Amino acid sequence: MSAQQQQLDPTKDFKSAIVLAPPEDLLTQVQSIRKLYDKAYIRWMPHINLIFPYVKLPYFDANLEKIQKVIESFPSFKIVFKELSYFKHGGNFVIWAKPETPDNPDILVQIQSALENALPGFNELSKKSENGFQPHMTLGQFNGQKHAMEQLKNIQSTFDPIEYEVTELYAIHRPADVPFTIRNVFKLTKKLD
Repeated sequence: MSAQQQQLDPTKDFKSAIVLAPPEDLLTQVQSIRKLYDKAYIRWMPHINLIFPYVKLPYFDANLEKIQKVIESFPSFKIVFKELSYFKHGGNFVIWAKPETPDNPDILVQIQSALENALPGFNELSKKSENGFQPHMTLGQFNGQKHAMEQLKNIQSTFDPIEYEVTELYAIHRPADVPFTIRNVFKLTKKLD
């Protein structure tokens, strides 16, 4: 088995991902919304997928240095969630919080692209849409566009913006049917003042 094959198991694992996950202390309103409307509320923490699926858990350590090298090549950045939107996914409509990165509007796309380049074949998220990778934090799923639009209006009317400095990203995993947990923490480079 080559060194490349030892790092990347060709069998992707839908129980693993690389994500941006906001700090828990900022998520009270998000979790209140998700508890009501998100079928993945228990399984997933609030997050933005950057790579999904990722490798099986035994391959996390083999990829640790490579992923850290990619992520540390990016500075920490401010992220703001204030605008909500929706898209159609299968038979449902998904309401999501749009991430804004005012200091570098394309940084999430740049990070995701760099991760894909470091992980050949792990490009599902950039192939899902004709527009490429679309970063978002899911808040809930709804049957029918009309119902989704009504709920979007209601949720948006009381949604308080969330803002913080992103300093780390995470590799997460879940065994069987238990919630995802953080397995690796990847630090971004500190921003120069």
